Amino acid sequence: MARSPLPSGPEDLSSPEGGTLLADYPGLPPAGRAFLEDLIRMQLLGRSAAGLFLQQFAEQLGEFGDEEVLGNALIQAGLLTSYQFDRIMAGTTHGLVLGNHRVLDRLGAGSMGVVFLAEHALLKRRVAIKVLPVDETVPAALLERFYAEMRVLADLRHPNIVMAFDAGKIPGPNPGMPALHYLVLELVPGGDLEQYVVEHGPVPVAQACEWICQAAAGLQAAHDHHLIHRDVKPSNLLLSAEGQVKLVDFGLARQFCSQLTDPRALLGSIDFMAPEQSFDPSTVGPQADIYGLGATLFWLLTGQPPFPPEKSVARALRALQTGRPRRLRSLRPDAPAELDALIARMLDRDPAERPALPVAVMNALSRFAAPAAGAWVTVPGMPAAAGPAEAASTAWQVLIADEQPALRQTTRASLEPLGCVCGEVDRGDAVLTAIRETPYDLILLSRGLPDLNGLEVCRRLREEPPRPHLKIVLLSPPEARNELTEALAVGADDFVTKPFDPQQLAAKVQSILRLKDAQEYADRLARNLLSANQQLEHSLKARDSDVRRAQDALLFAMAKLAESRDGETAGHLYRLQRYCRVLGEQLAQMPGWSGIVSESFLDQLERCVPLHDIGKLGLPDAVLLKPGPLTDEERAVMQSHTLIGAGILDSLAREYGDSLAFLAVASMIVRYHHERYDGLGYPDGLAGDAIPPAARIVALADVYDALRRKRAHKPALTHAEAVKVILEESDGQFDPSVVAAFHARQDDFQRIFHQVRN
Repeated sequence: MARSPLPSGPEDLSSPEGGTLLADYPGLPPAGRAFLEDLIRMQLLGRSAAGLFLQQFAEQLGEFGDEEVLGNALIQAGLLTSYQFDRIMAGTTHGLVLGNHRVLDRLGAGSMGVVFLAEHALLKRRVAIKVLPVDETVPAALLERFYAEMRVLADLRHPNIVMAFDAGKIPGPNPGMPALHYLVLELVPGGDLEQYVVEHGPVPVAQACEWICQAAAGLQAAHDHHLIHRDVKPSNLLLSAEGQVKLVDFGLARQFCSQLTDPRALLGSIDFMAPEQSFDPSTVGPQADIYGLGATLFWLLTGQPPFPPEKSVARALRALQTGRPRRLRSLRPDAPAELDALIARMLDRDPAERPALPVAVMNALSRFAAPAAGAWVTVPGMPAAAGPAEAASTAWQVLIADEQPALRQTTRASLEPLGCVCGEVDRGDAVLTAIRETPYDLILLSRGLPDLNGLEVCRRLREEPPRPHLKIVLLSPPEARNELTEALAVGADDFVTKPFDPQQLAAKVQSILRLKDAQEYADRLARNLLSANQQLEHSLKARDSDVRRAQDALLFAMAKLAESRDGETAGHLYRLQRYCRVLGEQLAQMPGWSGIVSESFLDQLERCVPLHDIGKLGLPDAVLLKPGPLTDEERAVMQSHTLIGAGILDSLAREYGDSLAFLAVASMIVRYHHERYDGLGYPDGLAGDAIPPAARIVALADVYDALRRKRAHKPALTHAEAVKVILEESDGQFDPSVVAAFHARQDDFQRIFHQVRN
């Protein structure tokens, strides 16, 4: 019968002498007594734990003359592990205690040593301990690398790098025998990414990119300390139970300026090694780690390395040094073309052609690390959406809460063809129970439920939201047609009057769920951008560089990512910055604006204007890239980019507001640059001076540049034609004072357009 594990006691490693403890148990045979005394002497067992063990097993003491029986009893009591007992019986006990840690098991062997599972004697914290293999052939250079890893990890404190707690050495068991050198590391029990792919197969695009973003964050921290890892591969990326990726095994790391490596040595794993590292590992730069990241991402997505396996090391090296790696889409046709191109750049034989920094990889992967919204499904009787879209990774979960079984059945039949998984309840209290048990995306909620009416259920759900972006549509009887205001007041997203047309309900449900997908995409994107920004800020502090310049670079990268989705170019962003400065400088001389426009205002305006269309990142390709006219529903989705973009920036501001105060200006530009001065714009219908000044300036500058550029649906206008449209044919669209400023500086607009080409 199994017994509860016994505590080993706080004096385990500080009081090795057994004293008279064992003498108090005369029934214990001499062989058992000697065995326990040896354990106490070796500091594998504390005196108090031994005493409690003997008390618990008092009736069996006579059986403990056999070391096998006694050892199994100690294992059963949780005082020894099978690994420890096997080592004891084999007589290889040296190294079972390392400093304040007891070794519990062997985890495996890395490139720079054997790794053990261990536990701190007093804190009971489980750790991983790397021990340098000891024999007379170990070269001095290997020991130096081991010490280098200790020093590297001592300097690194980053959530995506395994943490070092302690290091040391213990003398050999006999004179003349070498010491054991050990490094105590954070234990990451989830396994590594190589093991994950072997067990589960290739990883979904969003998950693989999320993991590599985390790995890139850890690498950036290492590079900020002027360290190159040189062995980035799936088995050196550990995955915690919480889904956090941690970079491990810095045994091959070197300082940027170090020449410790023998140029003739081949360091790293060939499948994930940069080509230049195979020639001379002593001279590789940070781009070698970018190659390792790209090869690891390729492996995660395909389960194969970039180059096909070869039968010999020589042939593998020849392929690496002279060949071209396979393209991602040759093995994973469903992967986005942009991701395929990014990985190809990361795996380029020329280091100069790869992304320069890990944080640049984070930025580039951010759009893929967020799951895309689900595909449009054609609703019978409704126009189909144009263009392909990535399918949703999971089905929409819809709860139908209505007291009428027939209505629930009809509604289910309408929604299941859209890919919805429907649940049904007929009471308000059942809604509150179901929403806690199942992650529903949408609740179709009858107002007339028999116990709690729909308004009360909706109010409770909004007071204590079970999850972000839960959508609620109230279903009301015909006599409640005029109660939309009341429904919206308690938090409903929409209102449908019974009886309703099933096709129209399906179309409305699909639109609401796609909005939810876009909001969740924006949230995920905001988190990824926040992570990239935080890593960039950390890097700047480590390098003692200019925070302002790096923030500008990140903002422009974010903006370019959005602009590139619908065919924009960097020239458009640069021109907008200059147009806005010209308008601002002119407005500063005009009544009503002199107290608004300052150098600080112009500086913030110029920094933030490239972000004006960042919300396009959250739009489905089917709408954003549609070559023809948009339907009313598609136009509503397109216009939501202002709210999506503002949501992204507001999330960043909430999380990092102290350092990113300028995002308040950016958020106003993003949200309001499509408002009209006459109040007919979107998203809020603001009019006149209620529109923020920065947004009024950006609105005109953006329209001028759009008029001057050729697009798929329109030709480019000349400068004179664009000026005529703005001055004579846009009545009510722009602030008259901004129009006057444009009139005064129109020649500057023409000059800027010709100077800054696409």
